[in-house]
Amino acid sequence: MKGVLAAQAFLDRLKPLLEAGALSFSPRNAKKTWQFMLDEGLGEEDAYAIIAKLGPEHYRWGPQPDDDGSVGEVMLFHFPYAQLFPPFERIQLYIKLKIQTGIHGDAGVVMSFHDEGNI
Repeated sequence: MKGVLAAQAFLDRLKPLLEAGALSFSPRNAKKTWQFMLDEGLGEEDAYAIIAKLGPEHYRWGPQPDDDGSVGEVMLFHFPYAQLFPPFERIQLYIKLKIQTGIHGDAGVVMSFHDEGNI
């Protein structure tokens, strides 16, 4: 239950950042994220629309410190997704997000956005 509550608190902070345009794409493994999005015909706005639908039921782990040592909380979510192109499978998206607080307030980062098996 603790993780679900942490996920809700994280999403309560993240969603206003998304609405304010303070969520940016900065994937750690850009090739995986951008290749998946290209293969699916998705743009950043499509990813943001999916992220806006995240709820605590999509929580997998976190919050935890960023493994690169930078400031901020990282959380992982899985989201059910139906592929747009053959083979039209239902897959889980692997969505890793971060909220960091700086001198200008909170900012969100999309660290990973791809199929769950491609981590």
